[in-house]
Amino acid sequence: MNRVTDDKVRDFILHELPLVTTLFLKRVGIDDDAVLQELFEVEDITEMADAFFRYFHIPADGFSVDNYYPWQGKSAFLCKKIMQSKSPLTIRMFIESAGAGRWLYK
Repeated sequence: MNRVTDDKVRDFILHELPLVTTLFLKRVGIDDDAVLQELFEVEDITEMADAFFRYFHIPADGFSVDNYYPWQGKSAFLCKKIMQSKSPLTIRMFIESAGAGRWLYK
């Protein structure tokens, strides 16, 4: 049986998403609990998720990008915390779902 490892899922996702860099082109590290909506546009996540479900042969039932976007980005001019109406999306969610063989989150 071909077991899906955390590293395999993580590497796949990071390969599918665009590279994130600082203003000085230094690569930004993305950990398993980073909020993907704060780093990537909805189109990037949609393409990555479609590829993820196909590659790992997982039914996409229950996954909808509408559950995670639109996301209110942080403002450089406001100090108050933004209250999100959507759930954060993380690499850990994809790792756990790959292990379960189905999308685990609503």
